[in-house]
Amino acid sequence: MNKFIITTLILSVFLTLTSVASEIKRQDLTSNRITLHGWAEEFNERQIKGLTGHPGESGFPYNTDMWIGYMDKNDRELSQFGAAWWPYEQTAYYLDGALRVGYMAKSKPLLNRVRANIRYVLNHAYENGQLHAGNTDPDSWPMVVFMRLLIQEYRITGDAKLLDAMEKHYHAVYQNEKTSYAAEQETDRADLHVEILCELFKITGNSWFLKKAESIYKGIKTNGHAVTFHEFLKLPAILYSCTGKARYREDFEKGFTLIHETHELADGLSSGTEALAGKGPDKAHELCNVIDFNWACGWALIATGDAHYADKMEKVLYNAGFSSITSDFKAHQYYGGPNIPASHNTSSHYNDKDSWGCFAQGRMTYRPGHDTECCSGNMHRMFPTFLNRMCLIEKDAVSIVFYLPSTIEIPVRGEQLKITQTTLYPFEHEISIAIEAAPKKAIALRLRIPAWVKGYKITVNGELTQSGIAGGIFAELKQVFKSNDKIQLSFEAEPVIDDRGRGLAVNYGPLVFSLPVVAATRKLTISHPAGKASPAFPAYQLFPSTNTSWAVALPAELNAGQIKVQRSPKNDYPWNPGKSPVKLTVPGRAVTNWKLQNGRYAPDFPDHIETESAEKTFLLEPMGSTLLRITEFPKFTR
Repeated sequence: MNKFIITTLILSVFLTLTSVASEIKRQDLTSNRITLHGWAEEFNERQIKGLTGHPGESGFPYNTDMWIGYMDKNDRELSQFGAAWWPYEQTAYYLDGALRVGYMAKSKPLLNRVRANIRYVLNHAYENGQLHAGNTDPDSWPMVVFMRLLIQEYRITGDAKLLDAMEKHYHAVYQNEKTSYAAEQETDRADLHVEILCELFKITGNSWFLKKAESIYKGIKTNGHAVTFHEFLKLPAILYSCTGKARYREDFEKGFTLIHETHELADGLSSGTEALAGKGPDKAHELCNVIDFNWACGWALIATGDAHYADKMEKVLYNAGFSSITSDFKAHQYYGGPNIPASHNTSSHYNDKDSWGCFAQGRMTYRPGHDTECCSGNMHRMFPTFLNRMCLIEKDAVSIVFYLPSTIEIPVRGEQLKITQTTLYPFEHEISIAIEAAPKKAIALRLRIPAWVKGYKITVNGELTQSGIAGGIFAELKQVFKSNDKIQLSFEAEPVIDDRGRGLAVNYGPLVFSLPVVAATRKLTISHPAGKASPAFPAYQLFPSTNTSWAVALPAELNAGQIKVQRSPKNDYPWNPGKSPVKLTVPGRAVTNWKLQNGRYAPDFPDHIETESAEKTFLLEPMGSTLLRITEFPKFTR
């Protein structure tokens, strides 16, 4: 083979890779371009009236000035545990979420709090330009979390000082191996700077950042810790979005397949009680995993444009996520899950021995703060980072990913597309989209059709434009849009039975439905070491009315025709317990031999299910609006 042919082949491969990379580059939406309406606006307002606006109610480290000055782990309520970098990781989570919420709500107090932290960090860089987290070393992982909010603030403001500070920081860190994050002792999450390096490559076009990111990446960490696994899961997706290299796509697709097949629970999220824990009705997951899984999923969505990842994100948020917080955003679980029939100070059987002590037994309670503080910070990112991915922008194409009552302003080739969605989704499956401003040239408007739909219709200005029965796609409308154009989407849905082997779960649209457990409630308004509380921000202990009132089995041969959809007018916040505008009725029987273990928690299903002979009808509600619940049910045979 002569040199000309070899050169031609190399050039061809290079051009192919360059073409692939350029074709798949998509951008998500910055928070300042999102205005929420309806239930989504109320959720945002409740965040601000709740813990996002009052972080000190979660106790240390949220009752400090955060990254302004130094935080000392010895100020923790549980000072004998934890690492020096914990407070910086945890408050960086909070600041990132507060920034995004602040922009969407146009909240000056929130934005001022975050910007004061940013200014302090930038003004106290080392002489070589390296930014740092107060007085802790190593600080590699907290800096990743903090850098996320710097990236978001730069993308919104275009402030050259922010970009200059980030560039100087990374050139200082990676100038040689002695100053590299890779040289630190706690290297497990040091590699996660791949995320920020790739972001800087996309912003600047400087290939140094991408080369450094590729040199750092060593694959997905499979050490068993669920949060770490989900954080690493995003890295190959980000690298694929920058390079188009097939090996990166293979990596993250294998990772998602692994957790789907081995660890995914009925609410769509993988188990994770610190470690990945497999499938089963007795499994739970840490609230941090809701945010970190969806953050990784969002990167896979950006990298591939595959609607499959949006379906996953939606299911996890509305079910695993919303069920882990109270509807007033004043308390949250550390561990939540599909089956939570009791939630009190000893109801968690995870991490309740050895070094964790008795405090971990309360991790299933709804509290303003918990014995380990990461979830109390990360929860603030849950909804706003999901909203950042509600729209993807790619050249002259715009993909509407998530349907929520909102107005979004989308930059397209130097012009602007402004649309308003009117909908009660996910409780109903009708969406009206009003075009308020549009580019003068034709654009491709892609509308996500979820995989669960049985049929869909799209009309433009009252005229049927598209219809079909295949979901899991983006339907494309390519035309010149005008102000006052109206687009209507309607999705057909029916209940879907999720057969999980030994158990059943019931889905309808993106929602998973649960049997709400009638409970006695005990409020705690005095703070104590493992759970912060106050009269305005109480903690809750919830006890089922009886030891077996929650124990229900569904027929093994259950079909969609036996499940009835009940609708009622929306006259309240739809995520309030009992106030959902859509509920389901199912046939079932009370189980007589499935009881709370030591009065604390629901164990795995008995090997042989014993039920009462009488069959009854049970009313199921969306999992996200429940506190105590059963979501995965054992089977009985008629």
